[in-house]
Amino acid sequence: MGAETKLLIGVIIFLAGIYWYVAPLLGHSGIAGILGVSAFRSLVTVFAGTFGLFLIFLGLIVAWIEYEDLKWEAREKKEIRNKRRRKR
Repeated sequence: MGAETKLLIGVIIFLAGIYWYVAPLLGHSGIAGILGVSAFRSLVTVFAGTFGLFLIFLGLIVAWIEYEDLKWEAREKKEIRNKRRRKR
């Protein structure tokens, strides 16, 4: 499958996603209307349900990055001390 085909598929999927949320605003039933659900309410429900998990993962990522940064700084300080000792 060529890059052009993948690009076209990506654009179609993107437009389908936009239509999913915009169709009810335009007065169309849309795909979600056929299923008997409100797409926007479902989006809000999912967002509310996953927001805590998002915060947990974001906090872990930030803490991990800072932990690695502290380890890196400790190594650099140790190397500088070792170099100074060798020069004496």
